[in-house]
Amino acid sequence: MNIQYLKEITDVLADFMKENGYTAENEQLGTFKGETKTYKIKYDEEKKLYSVNVAAADSEDFKELSSWYFDEANHGAKDTMCIGEDFMESIAKDAGITAVKKADGTTKDVVMPEKAVIGTEPGIEAFTQKFLATFPQYKETYKAMVAKYGDFLYVEFYRQYGIEKLQELMANETANKKQLTKYWKMLGDMHYEGELIVGDLICTVIIAGTFKGDVAAFDAAAEKYLADYPFLKSSGRASVADYKNNRKLRKLIEG
Repeated sequence: MNIQYLKEITDVLADFMKENGYTAENEQLGTFKGETKTYKIKYDEEKKLYSVNVAAADSEDFKELSSWYFDEANHGAKDTMCIGEDFMESIAKDAGITAVKKADGTTKDVVMPEKAVIGTEPGIEAFTQKFLATFPQYKETYKAMVAKYGDFLYVEFYRQYGIEKLQELMANETANKKQLTKYWKMLGDMHYEGELIVGDLICTVIIAGTFKGDVAAFDAAAEKYLADYPFLKSSGRASVADYKNNRKLRKLIEG
């Protein structure tokens, strides 16, 4: 494990933990002890995951609160900042701390989207909760947008970040197989279970914007990832095929 990256994550948390009564352990980098709880940052080299874990004070029975995929060959300081802020949120929630300070000292006061109520169709909020749980590096981007505009501009968000992430993963399917499969499954499940507006967002923004008229590339991806989602397979293909001839669709995606 590269100690530099663990230190970068720990440095993001340092002031916040100190302000809330937790002492950094010099002997164990990434460990913060309080009166009733201990928080520890760990790295699983086999799974390439950083995780934040909690245990009762002086106990070694740790429970994972959050984890983040981190490949040291392809990630760096920008990612460790995001990981640190995500772990800060997880610790705050577990410890019952209501006001969380970012590394720059500003207060995070944007409410995160929630899961759909059991028995109801997931809407944009539930879809976004799922997206941010899958790719927590976009949590701060979501908060910044809501803070700036006072509302969540979901088309603006997904035409940039939903497309960006799918294209990034598709660019190296071998290396990103696990995350790519998870993303396509999320799209398939939410297209099937969600409200009509969610299905439209998935097809006409994320999928159409990712493939931009390249039907052959979409068909190849659909064969690998959408075998269990025939409706998304057909609807997604129609949106991709419509991209080149539909000026309104292109404007929706390109802004």
